[in-house]
Amino acid sequence: MHIITALSLLILGYAAGENVGWLLGMPMIALGLYMFVAGSNKWRERQEGLLTLLGLLCGVGLLLAGFMGW
Repeated sequence: MHIITALSLLILGYAAGENVGWLLGMPMIALGLYMFVAGSNKWRERQEGLLTLLGLLCGVGLLLAGFMGW
């Protein structure tokens, strides 16, 4: 789940930089950018595959909900 962690840190770092101060926001952004390369290649590929599968299942669920009128 490094992608989710990285994106969360980037968003929180930007929000902290805008609202609190860039002295707090920049380290969070830097850590978020580092998370994109953290871990081994095999581990990252498994995580990306899991998120791809989750995205596809959500897309199918949205299509089914749209067809059923929910």
